[in-house]
Amino acid sequence: MGQRASIGIAVQMAPFFVAATVLSWWSNLPRDGFSLYYQHFAGLAGLVYFLAGLAVLRQLLRRHFTDGVVLATLVAITWGTNLFHYGTYDSIFSHAYSFFLIASLVALTERWWEEMPTWRVSMLLSSVSALIVLTRHTNVIFLSIVPLYGVTSWASFMSNLRRLWDRRARIAGMTAIAIVCVSPQFLLYKRATGHWIVSSYVNAGFTFTSPHLAEVLVGVQKGLFFWSPVLLLAVAGLFVGRGWPRALLFSTIVVMAIDTYLIASWWDWQFGGSYGHRGFTDSLALFAIFLAAFFSWTAERPRVRAAVEIVASAAVFLSVVQMLQYWAGIMPIADTTWDQYRELFFKLR
Repeated sequence: MGQRASIGIAVQMAPFFVAATVLSWWSNLPRDGFSLYYQHFAGLAGLVYFLAGLAVLRQLLRRHFTDGVVLATLVAITWGTNLFHYGTYDSIFSHAYSFFLIASLVALTERWWEEMPTWRVSMLLSSVSALIVLTRHTNVIFLSIVPLYGVTSWASFMSNLRRLWDRRARIAGMTAIAIVCVSPQFLLYKRATGHWIVSSYVNAGFTFTSPHLAEVLVGVQKGLFFWSPVLLLAVAGLFVGRGWPRALLFSTIVVMAIDTYLIASWWDWQFGGSYGHRGFTDSLALFAIFLAAFFSWTAERPRVRAAVEIVASAAVFLSVVQMLQYWAGIMPIADTTWDQYRELFFKLR
């Protein structure tokens, strides 16, 4: 879905490439992009962006939740999903980068709306938005979080429109910055193919009339909630969350509905070999916010808190075991059947 020929990862990996080049020169190793330091620094880059994304998410959550809720959320989102896998084992993929960028988008959007935005915040927001598009083109849908932030009713939607109009000069400047940032990608497409927009998957595309919605959400092959059941608690957080998460409720529902439809409509809806469904890894920062909202809700209700702690702990433990199975080559990388899953359940050798 738009990653193969995009330059977003290369742009973010550039400092690590420079460091690898310097070390290769100092060590008299080939400076060809493939020797020892290049390979290790490529993997290290994804790990750094994964950790940076967690740092941004932690700072964001601490503004609105207790330290205990924040810790529980970070543990659950890191090891109860495939996030740790794509921050370490498969860190060369785009998902750790997108996780960092979308977490940053939410944090900057909050600052842009709730404070009188400085040009520094505005420039950072436009730059992050451009990088989101450059890293994975279909993730442009996440930019709708910016205009929809705080929308809880028709009146608040109209209020946002008025505030956006009042900031039209700043928005024009931000748009110009974003266009400058993304223009190299489209110039590259034009120079290489003669077209401004290119699908690197050639004849592959979307099957919009027959989306695999059930399969991508609960199916044994790559179902989001099948392989990361802790995220069901985040869905519950959509209903019980109060306070600040409500500012993101509408935009999250809109974004995730569109994203799920696009993922389910992709010709290879499993996204090839992967642990869990990697199509949703980019959006885990949004899930984390409503997971925290749910944990905060249960913290005030002792009768359900113990049960939630047991369920969440079991879901995280299951995810870690299945991740280890995937790493060891025990669990199939794709096309897992129910019979295979039952036979391999908790088998580590």
